[in-house]
Amino acid sequence: GGDLGDRMARVLAATAYGATVIVGSDIPGITKTEIAAAFQALRGHDAVVGPAPDGGYWLIGMRREAVCRGLFADVRWSTPHTLSDTLATMPNLRVARLQARRDVDTIDDFKSWQRGKLNI
Repeated sequence: GGDLGDRMARVLAATAYGATVIVGSDIPGITKTEIAAAFQALRGHDAVVGPAPDGGYWLIGMRREAVCRGLFADVRWSTPHTLSDTLATMPNLRVARLQARRDVDTIDDFKSWQRGKLNI
């Protein structure tokens, strides 16, 4: 139950391991090297994000002990404010940023990906 933020916060808090990374299902072509880079970033940071040019993000990860009350509260999902709103819910955390990637949100994004023109 709940919105996307509620569901992600539960996953991040419930992990049995030291860190968890969540990746959007709309990131074709993601590589294991990119996932490894996220976990590597979490060795020296509390959280990691992979920003998207549309104002959202394609990946988010956190160390279990960094998950805090109010995480993802009042985030405006699927807007140009999603990343900035999310970061505002983590004011005291050290957040690493990965390389920006475009996700596939629209049919035009999908067609661009098919033509190999989506910067993935």
